[in-house]
Amino acid sequence: MSKDKLLNPRLIELEGLAMAGKVRKVTIEDCEESFPIREWKRIRAELDDGSTYLTGCMEPDAAKRNFMVLTLYVRRWGKLINTGDEA
Repeated sequence: MSKDKLLNPRLIELEGLAMAGKVRKVTIEDCEESFPIREWKRIRAELDDGSTYLTGCMEPDAAKRNFMVLTLYVRRWGKLINTGDEA
């Protein structure tokens, strides 16, 4: 069984995983060629356990905004939430 899972989690669930410090890395990628709108993007999140989650395809601006928030959780906010330290 592959470690890649096309679970299509809702973004709020993925954000929760990032808040809990379970997301190691996030990237934006193009949707597969079979997707009808070529410009749309999706977010790939690599979790601490090595599994990979892919979101559904979304408009590029929405993908960028969500990517930025997830990146902030991965880099800093998640650590602050889990340790209780102040910024």
